[in-house]
Amino acid sequence: MTVFGYVAGKENPEWTEITVDELFERYNSDQPPLLIDVRSTEDHNGGYGHIPNAISIPMLELESNIENIISYKEEEVVTMCPGGGLSLVAIDVLTEAGFKDVKSLKGGTDEWNVKGYPLTKD
Repeated sequence: MTVFGYVAGKENPEWTEITVDELFERYNSDQPPLLIDVRSTEDHNGGYGHIPNAISIPMLELESNIENIISYKEEEVVTMCPGGGLSLVAIDVLTEAGFKDVKSLKGGTDEWNVKGYPLTKD
């Protein structure tokens, strides 16, 4: 199955991932990355919640919202979804738009939740 150029079970060698532990460290640093949650708005705001300061841009709306985040083009950006698969596709979208340092959250928000790291609900 192919979704946005992503073939299930096949990884792109250009994709970079960050673990939840690494992100937690970066999140608490003096230069935290821009966090983009590509889940649906309902999932971002509901369920177990989302990582504080993560912005919600659903995957299907990411390309049309590039202008809203273009100022982060040279900054570290971390994309996330429940399991870490769809956020890999978001890397391709952002890289094509000229973003230089984009990573996917390995294990996704589910893994972040399991580790007990901070979550919030809007």
